[in-house]
Amino acid sequence: MATTGQLLESFVFIMSLSRFYLAPLLWQAETLVLSGDEAAHCSRVLRRQIGDQIEVFDGAGRVATATITTLSKNSVHAAIKFIVQHEPRAAEVHLLPSMIKAEPFEWLLEKATELGASSVRPVMTQRSVVQLSGDQLEKKWLKWQRHMIESAKQCHTPWVPQLERPADLNSLLPSLPAGAFKVMPALTQNTRRLHDLSFAAQTSVFALIGPEGDFTPEEEALAEKHGFLSVTLGPLILRAETAAITTLAILGHELRRSVTINEH
Repeated sequence: MATTGQLLESFVFIMSLSRFYLAPLLWQAETLVLSGDEAAHCSRVLRRQIGDQIEVFDGAGRVATATITTLSKNSVHAAIKFIVQHEPRAAEVHLLPSMIKAEPFEWLLEKATELGASSVRPVMTQRSVVQLSGDQLEKKWLKWQRHMIESAKQCHTPWVPQLERPADLNSLLPSLPAGAFKVMPALTQNTRRLHDLSFAAQTSVFALIGPEGDFTPEEEALAEKHGFLSVTLGPLILRAETAAITTLAILGHELRRSVTINEH
């Protein structure tokens, strides 16, 4: 049996490995092949060498420690030493943030990754100041996805949230699972605290976040009609990205606390 010192040394070693992302469908049984930006980052930026150990993750809970066997500017081959498959999370939080300006939205995506959101689906509302479509949307979506992968690398999570294409609020609400637990931070008086809600046996939670200026009264009423509970995040008026991250942090805590209580 390993001693505490040996376990700590092993943990420090693993955390010190350079991390790279490889999509689940590109994994092979014995050898992992990095290409494109990941290969360039490995060989040209970090200057890894043949024989170096690296960590590769697929964003879906699978993490491999591997040894580089061949290396070039455009391709890196690494032989798998061992794989750790992380258990699925007991409860999933699906974030539905309204579209906001580029810089704060990218920050929101990074923090949503760090805080363990299972998926992120941007929402178009009446007060959304950003309108994207066609090629512009596709370029933004790829950039957003890259931000989330980089955030996952830095915080050493094995998970990358599923990033979905933006949807109009009116068409999105009816498409959500009817029986799912749904919350919506709101500034209205008839709200409750997240801490006061019961998350027992909840396996899926949807969090709808308003844009700068919040939802219109009609949008808020429509969300409530489709099962969203209005909750308060305190007496202050928060920026949209702050509200999203605060909601995720509180939900994560409450869901973990609920699992702990159920286990005892």
